[in-house]
Amino acid sequence: MAKTFNMEMNIAKAIGILAVVAGHTNWNIFGDFCRTYSWHMAFFFFIAGYFFSMKNFNDDNVIKILILYIKKSICRYLIPFYCYHWFYGGVVVLIYLLTNKLYGALPTLKLLILAPVDSTPFNFNAPNWYLYQLTISLSCFAVLITIFRKIKLETIYTFLIFLFFATLAILLSPNDFELCHGVKQIIIKILISLFYIYMGYLYKIFGESKIKYNIKTLCIILLTQAVLIIIVNNETNVDLKWARLHHNISAIICPLIGIYFVIFLSKLLAPLVLQDSFVDKIGKNTLHIMSNHVFVMFLLDLCILYIDGKTELSAWPKAVLGAYYKMYKYKFIYTFGALVICTYIGEFLHFTGNKIKTKLIEWKENRFLSKAPCGQSCDAPAAP
Repeated sequence: MAKTFNMEMNIAKAIGILAVVAGHTNWNIFGDFCRTYSWHMAFFFFIAGYFFSMKNFNDDNVIKILILYIKKSICRYLIPFYCYHWFYGGVVVLIYLLTNKLYGALPTLKLLILAPVDSTPFNFNAPNWYLYQLTISLSCFAVLITIFRKIKLETIYTFLIFLFFATLAILLSPNDFELCHGVKQIIIKILISLFYIYMGYLYKIFGESKIKYNIKTLCIILLTQAVLIIIVNNETNVDLKWARLHHNISAIICPLIGIYFVIFLSKLLAPLVLQDSFVDKIGKNTLHIMSNHVFVMFLLDLCILYIDGKTELSAWPKAVLGAYYKMYKYKFIYTFGALVICTYIGEFLHFTGNKIKTKLIEWKENRFLSKAPCGQSCDAPAAP
């Protein structure tokens, strides 16, 4: 079977989600030279830009297409976010009632509906800030791209505008890297994520056929990373969740270096990966892995505690994310165990969803046939 670049991107998504899961056990899959938190979430915004598409764009139906795209983004990302958000709100309540241990905050109407704009109040749902932010950022990006197309703005000026957004986000980020909340955090995250979405979009249009993935280019990329590490004293992390960005060029270049490296690896692996293989399934289920891996890691933590004979409630983890039992020893179990389990959770949900969709279609068709006038056929006429 001929490999398409979408297969390569699917492999890249699998590498990216591995980095996300591993990052929550303090494991940098590429080592300290290319730290996980310097690129992994920027990469997923880049991927969103790569697959961005507003079909049939023209002057006559521009508003309609824009509205349809925003509705599609809400259905694809925001609705799953709230499904998981409410589910893990219920999990927090259940654990609290059974054990008197609280992982996050007890649900209130505000926490269930409005709080995710700024933060995720239930610990098990913490990584899903990305889905909420992606919905907002893609909607903003669609509006901007629509305006730029309408006024026929040249690509160089479009790039400079998004580069300005990224620079502004870095300047707005707190200088002491303390957590930033409220409207300021939302603005910073929108500005910086728009830049990475645009870079994915630009790569798809112009860069995919021009950027070389060979040893010479890779060496240049790695040398650039080494120089940045030396210049900025190894402070290359880009924490997009809390909108904490270093006040130097690393917040723009380091994520792009990590993204290049991931795509480079995906190109090497593509000839070895078959469709519907486990790696392919990981790439197709990144949303469900992102949404569930923290809770699955928590359950794995409880299992390891039980095996080690620590069955009392006081031995339960006091927090999640980076606080698992003997994490230094069991980090590979936490990482790959969560990756495998969450992949098949996604597969099960896809299978179940398709079955329900098929049943609904059949039910609607049967209902339509039953309402047809007696003796009148509802079949469409055959083509001549």
